[in-house]
Amino acid sequence: MEFVVTLAIACGIVYLIARRNQEKTGNAPLRSEIEAGVTLRVSLHRASILGTGGFGGTRGMWIPLRGPKRLTVGTDGFVVSVPLAGREFVFTRGDSSIALSQAPSRVVSRDWVVITRPDGDRQLRLAITRDSLPDVWQALAGTGVTLAPAMAELEPAGKLASALGRITGWRRVALGLVFVVAFAFLPALVLFIARHLH
Repeated sequence: MEFVVTLAIACGIVYLIARRNQEKTGNAPLRSEIEAGVTLRVSLHRASILGTGGFGGTRGMWIPLRGPKRLTVGTDGFVVSVPLAGREFVFTRGDSSIALSQAPSRVVSRDWVVITRPDGDRQLRLAITRDSLPDVWQALAGTGVTLAPAMAELEPAGKLASALGRITGWRRVALGLVFVVAFAFLPALVLFIARHLH
């Protein structure tokens, strides 16, 4: 039983690492092109990504990216990197748009630049902010991205669907597999714990 749980956890970790490496490999040519013509390189105070659903039920919620964040702007695109999280978001002028918003702010009123681009069958929305936000806006606009009107709210307010209703695609299959494994091994786990308690 312990072997199956350990194997499942290890497989999940390997999958996440492989997915991040594949993302970085796919971004390498664009990143190199952007690095070759850097016009602005600054650290960001905050960055948040708009959740699109999944196991955590994060659809429509802004998720802060932890650790140091850096914005690198080139002539035709830009990169937002979060090294501690192993994340890298590459945007090009042909498929990205920027807008001003205060949507990710909670307690303090703060301006953000919200960057949007397609990500498979969904939209990737990333909000960034720092003290000299007009300089960041000018540099991003200089790449030729589409300038969208200012946004008050990015997702309509309303009743949130249940967490299960937000899970789609491969996540739904994975969640179903977790339930099957859990119910298949639950009696054995209860017996194992009962034996060790006596």
